[in-house]
Amino acid sequence: MTPIQIVFLLASLCFRASATKHPCTYKEKIYQDGQTFIDVYSECKCDDGKVTCSQRVYPKNPCTYKEKIYQDGQTFIDVYSECTCNDGQVTCSQRAYPKNPCTYKGNNYQDGQTFIDVYSECKCDDGKVTCSQRVYPKNPCTYKEIIYQDGQTFIDVYSECKCDDGQVTCSQRVYPKNPCTYKEKIYQDGQTFIDVYSECKCDDGQVTCSQRVYPKNPCTYKGNNYQDGQTFIDVYSECKCDDGQVTCFQRVYPKNPCTYKGNNYQDGQTFIDVYSECKCDDGKVKCSQRVYPKNPCTYKGNNYQDGQTFIDVYSECKCNDGQVTCSQRAYPIANQPPTNPPPTPLPTTCPCPDTHCCRVVWRYGGKKRTSCCPQCRFTQDTWGSDCVHI
Repeated sequence: MTPIQIVFLLASLCFRASATKHPCTYKEKIYQDGQTFIDVYSECKCDDGKVTCSQRVYPKNPCTYKEKIYQDGQTFIDVYSECTCNDGQVTCSQRAYPKNPCTYKGNNYQDGQTFIDVYSECKCDDGKVTCSQRVYPKNPCTYKEIIYQDGQTFIDVYSECKCDDGQVTCSQRVYPKNPCTYKEKIYQDGQTFIDVYSECKCDDGQVTCSQRVYPKNPCTYKGNNYQDGQTFIDVYSECKCDDGQVTCFQRVYPKNPCTYKGNNYQDGQTFIDVYSECKCDDGKVKCSQRVYPKNPCTYKGNNYQDGQTFIDVYSECKCNDGQVTCSQRAYPIANQPPTNPPPTPLPTTCPCPDTHCCRVVWRYGGKKRTSCCPQCRFTQDTWGSDCVHI
């Protein structure tokens, strides 16, 4: 054999040795290269003398539903429900029906489709068309040969302007306020600071100061600390801390309620007990005779309030709790004759016209009540120039 043939023979033997893959030994068992096998919960494979295993995939179970068998993952319809088989378990949900299209002014639209109808924007919703006023895009503005979009703001010298649907509105420009320099320190506008006994503020370059308000002092009372304005109880007194000083005054206790004949009443409450009017006063009930409102009177067809007085011809009457009492009317005394009257000359003319109403005329030894004076008579016993009814 020539040297070249020997070289080719050795190369062939090496190639065959490299092309042959090795079997596997796994748990004292021999598996050929490429062979697969089961190891409890794993699925294994021999690969050129090495065993690789992965978790075993079990086939999922089919489902039985209303005497029908469905494979795992299969979906099916049950009347109004849509169901799915999932490893032996059936889950159902309400069936989603396709929504209806719409017909509007002779045109057909799919559910959810939007469209324009002149000045309205419309939408198809499960066979029904709903429309709302169409929102038009607002117009831009042209101001001093510059175009601004709707809603855009811009500065024009001393003014701040805004484009609003093609119209430009301007207002005076608000400039930032100036800072302040105070005792060689700079403060921003609106900044407050302390200057010894004063509290100061920067307002657009000007500093204004006012007397500093110091926090008030707390109080110590009988070994206890209290904040300014705090109130507290000391036995029978109510106390308050006022800037380090404690002031106390007698404690006001809430007054007690009352229990009377099985009923509860608050302090100060009034109530009726048969013929008495009662009041709760700090746990004690005080009663007094009940004051009833007195009745009015009706007399000869007229109504009078209790206590009211009135005239009835020759009597003076009074209403007393529904009862009318009358007594003889007392007339005022006019022209009372003196003890020794002097003679009086008779008048020559009647002192009053026929339309005059005469007053009461007292005669000697008695009285006479008159009304009007159609005639006159002069007598010595009138003791004056009076009219008498004839």
